[in-house]
Amino acid sequence: MEIEAVKSDDPQEELDIIQEKLEGTREKMELETLDFIEATKKFTSEWIQREIEIAAHSPENAAFPENLRLHNKKPGESNLDLKGLSLKISDIVETHLNHGDYWIHRNALFQPDISRDYMEFKKEKIRKELNSSVRRILGCATELFWKIEKGETENKAWVNELGRRKYVCFLRFSDEMTASLNRYFGMLEELFVLKYEIKEEILRMEGKKP
Repeated sequence: MEIEAVKSDDPQEELDIIQEKLEGTREKMELETLDFIEATKKFTSEWIQREIEIAAHSPENAAFPENLRLHNKKPGESNLDLKGLSLKISDIVETHLNHGDYWIHRNALFQPDISRDYMEFKKEKIRKELNSSVRRILGCATELFWKIEKGETENKAWVNELGRRKYVCFLRFSDEMTASLNRYFGMLEELFVLKYEIKEEILRMEGKKP
């Protein structure tokens, strides 16, 4: 990730310029985080509705059990309140994703390291953690209308993790989620470089580096 060099004769002014650029990058990353969260809400709602339709017409190919009851007054169609379901899914996604565990830009104390291996490690770690979280989100979303009864055997698509359902079959993010996460990672590299430059500039001002 190439960052345009910032030049100033005044060391403090140069530091301020880099700091301002870093804060601007943080703001853009926050907006991208919110975009990813919104894309996840859409993905989850569409996934749930698609699986409900599959369960209604071809239960053997659905992630839900054959005895899933779709509370419907018309044969073959669910009367689930899709608007209400969408609002509940929104709350679930917010609870799981809208906090600082995944989003490095929200952590003001993170340690900068601009080595390529380290940045790739951090990106892969975030990607795996988000994948696992989305699997839990799908589980929580299904629990809105499918409760496992005592003694009921888990469907092969799910496992029980810490008392909650988690989806374990193949899962691919939507194109919208993937594009958003890739944009976030691009800005993450920029954030690491800027944070590192600030660290180096402070050391120079303190006379600890030439």
